[in-house]
Amino acid sequence: MSHSIQITCPSCALSRLVSLEKMPQTAVTVTCPKCNTPFLFDAHVSAPLPAIETPRQQPEVTPCLLRESGGEPPGEIKAAKGTTDSTGTEPDLELERLATELQVISSGESKTGSLVLLIITVMFFFSAQIVSTTWHEVLILVGVLFFHELGHMAAMKIFKYTDLKMFFIPFFGAAVSGKNSNPTAVKSCIVSLMGPLPGVILSVVLYILFFLTKNYYLFKTAQIMMMLNVFNLLPIMPLDGGRFVDVLFVNRRYFRFVFAFLGGAAFLLLAKSAGDFVLGFFGVITIYVALCNLKLHGICSELKAEGITADSVAELIANPNALKRVVDKMRLPFPKLFCPNMNYKGIFDKLTVVIDTMKFKPARVLPKTFLLGTYITCILASIAGLFLFLGLNYKEVSRTVEVDGKKCTYAEHHGFGKKRSECPINSQLYYDGKGTAYADDGSVSDIYYYKDGYRTGEWLGLEKSGNVVEKRKYDRGRLVTVATLENGAWKTTSAEDRPVLKRWSEEIERMSQPFKSNHEHFYGK
Repeated sequence: MSHSIQITCPSCALSRLVSLEKMPQTAVTVTCPKCNTPFLFDAHVSAPLPAIETPRQQPEVTPCLLRESGGEPPGEIKAAKGTTDSTGTEPDLELERLATELQVISSGESKTGSLVLLIITVMFFFSAQIVSTTWHEVLILVGVLFFHELGHMAAMKIFKYTDLKMFFIPFFGAAVSGKNSNPTAVKSCIVSLMGPLPGVILSVVLYILFFLTKNYYLFKTAQIMMMLNVFNLLPIMPLDGGRFVDVLFVNRRYFRFVFAFLGGAAFLLLAKSAGDFVLGFFGVITIYVALCNLKLHGICSELKAEGITADSVAELIANPNALKRVVDKMRLPFPKLFCPNMNYKGIFDKLTVVIDTMKFKPARVLPKTFLLGTYITCILASIAGLFLFLGLNYKEVSRTVEVDGKKCTYAEHHGFGKKRSECPINSQLYYDGKGTAYADDGSVSDIYYYKDGYRTGEWLGLEKSGNVVEKRKYDRGRLVTVATLENGAWKTTSAEDRPVLKRWSEEIERMSQPFKSNHEHFYGK
């Protein structure tokens, strides 16, 4: 319960209730938020109304208008220049209210950049039909995203980021945020790369393991991991690659704008070619953010020239003169943040961009050259790997033929647009019988045998002419000997005497047996 007083505009009769305790001790000139008419008001001459219960607790710093039932106050009653409070200083009630609201937002601040990027990535993968809605593929995507964010988090820990948080979003994955009291372009660039690069490397390892184990889920994980991380390496804002380039040239205002604008245009072109609304939406948002940041980077340059600096929004709030200077510079390029009502969250977000840009230490020429060269090498190698995977276009299909009056089902393996091998399968989908592998020209390169999914018997390696040049003997999945034709003579080697890497790969293949066909995963039952 508190005493309140009613202020009424003599021009348009707009009235509002204000707590008496929050009014200045002397007469002030106030401005009506509706018609902008200034008039003199002395709270201690006017009679207060009976006490009322306020709908919500108001900040104890400014005589702000109370909320009407179900609505927000239309504006602020501002103390005009030329009036002073009891201390003899001119009160800026609007600035005090702004500082209070920004302090509240700052106390609950959370970095949403990683979360936004996470949502963009997930929506892109579903809209592009890279991931289906089956539970196991959704689970794979969640795991891949989690591994991606762990890479960012590990780099943040190395660089001593504080307030590290990982947000877990059901059915989406995770996002990481953190703060650095001494941010530099080098640190930020490395943090950006540590998300996608480990994923690209691991995806290559998983591809190799798939061809050794014939496990479909390794194939799908490698596929999703490769595409997600190469996608994030692209130099397009707000992807990791885009952030890398943007931070590397943090002191190049117009370059950052053109770079971000081209990234948005790339999204729009992809959206048009793919007929994808989601990509188009992100393209529009990216261009809008680029335009806003161009203005904010200009403000940052002006503040630096005037010697105004701050390491955080909280530090800026603690300096009223600096806060007023920054806010005044934001009014012209962003008028909708201040009129008709103040958008405190929007102002806070813009101030965050200004502060983050101001405190960043640009990279010197040598580190910048090294980082840029590393990024170009990584992105080119990653894109080459992605195109190799896309060109491979690996798939498995089945066909049923009739042999001697009996139906026999074969599993075929296709890659680079050609059939690479085929082998009979039994009713449980295990490889069972004589299989054949084919070279690029269609000639037979290998003849092999399976029994209930286990390698068995003698496997033959052939030249294009059809001559046998290698013989491998298996006993229920285990390699026993390898014989190769050298200078017209056969040389036999036991499995234990083979090179280390070949022994390891053979052991992985042995442990992965019995092998099943994956054709149902590719085309359904």
